[in-house]
Amino acid sequence: MARVAVLSLLTALAGLSVGGPARADLSDDAARVARMWSLSGARVARLPPLFVEHGRRRLVAISPPAAGAPGAAGAAGASRAPGAGRARADECLTVAFLAPRIVEFTVEPEPAPGDASALEGLVDRLRGREPDDERRVHSAAGAAMITRCGPAREELRRVTVDMLSPRGALDVVVAASSGAPDRVESILPERAFGPVAPRGDPGRPVEPGPLDARVARAARRARAEGALRAVPTDMRASVVGTGQFSVKLSEGCHRVDLMAEVPSATVRRATDIDAEAREAGTGRLLDRDRSDAPDARLDFCLGEPGVVEIPFLGAAGPVKVVLSDAQWSMPAYVPGHFGARARGNLAAALHRRHAPAPRAQPIAEAVGTQGDTLVPVPIEPGRCYFAAAALIRGELRALRISAELGDRAARDDAGDGSEGAGVAFCSDLEESAALRVAARGNSPVWVLAVWPMD
Repeated sequence: MARVAVLSLLTALAGLSVGGPARADLSDDAARVARMWSLSGARVARLPPLFVEHGRRRLVAISPPAAGAPGAAGAAGASRAPGAGRARADECLTVAFLAPRIVEFTVEPEPAPGDASALEGLVDRLRGREPDDERRVHSAAGAAMITRCGPAREELRRVTVDMLSPRGALDVVVAASSGAPDRVESILPERAFGPVAPRGDPGRPVEPGPLDARVARAARRARAEGALRAVPTDMRASVVGTGQFSVKLSEGCHRVDLMAEVPSATVRRATDIDAEAREAGTGRLLDRDRSDAPDARLDFCLGEPGVVEIPFLGAAGPVKVVLSDAQWSMPAYVPGHFGARARGNLAAALHRRHAPAPRAQPIAEAVGTQGDTLVPVPIEPGRCYFAAAALIRGELRALRISAELGDRAARDDAGDGSEGAGVAFCSDLEESAALRVAARGNSPVWVLAVWPMD
């Protein structure tokens, strides 16, 4: 027993003497940079961590660490806020931004008031392109560093952080020194990177052309795809290029194209219309367009006539905006006893898959809820069918329908914002098909309809 106790004690002591695997996180990396810079004689401080989201630029105020601040800031924990000391006229100011290695961002010193580069950047943005400025520093392996010496230190009094990734946290280390300190990648070799190709300039945004020609082209395209008619409506956008249409639409499927006039002025904002369609009263989203194209396109189907609100933004100022509504009729054999919402969603599944209008009543109908549901359906050998699943009520996060016949299967997923999915299948010798509907969301209730197709 004594020998066993001694062995257990030795094992425990060995476990204490051997540390766990080294794991460096973002704060550890910032502390290493602060410690190495302070050991080289720099005055070092760390700013509070930042959290930046894509599309929301963050302005960071920078001031040199106070004169007389401890040199070994990293040894006992660097100061979390720079002091307000007066720097020597010839010293350098360095700012390092550290994020997780997979995060991509840019940092850019804010130009001083009256700086010509500020006006050039404004003109570039009005023309719809990002300014090609050597002041902007792109991160590499999650790190970006800027150094300015002498009077140029004033450029770092405020720095703009622009997140290119969806979001990210950043640690900021500030150093004042007699010369440029070591590069971040020499202190953190795991963040070292090879040559980085310069980002290409995609050029100016595509000019969409005259408004009248685009409206006519959209109408011709819709009629070529079987639309009964294309009805234009116009309004004038606000000074900032926004507005909202409120239109009463018939039952059936609709393709709404929104097109804005392009001003003749040389310096102007780029035309990039973004829009969404919502059911008036309920606010239910029918479709949304957030693409980078100059014009917006919305596709949806209505189970009954109703008012649809279509807010938009992205016009180049107070210009004429045209809404062109292309209309397709509601297929005769789409059931309406499940309600207008289900009827519109079933029609949307047919329309999105370019299926011909059914010429007979559904041979099978079923209703289901959240989860995976198997619906066996008897079919005739040698015949083709179309099955559609559509939301009746609730909210969807995902909707999938699949048809399995022997060793063959076909499936379809509802698109982003769509509430209906459909799949076509044909029988060789099978007399039964297994239809599976998978629904995820907030208390979704769906309906399944299966039509024979000629």
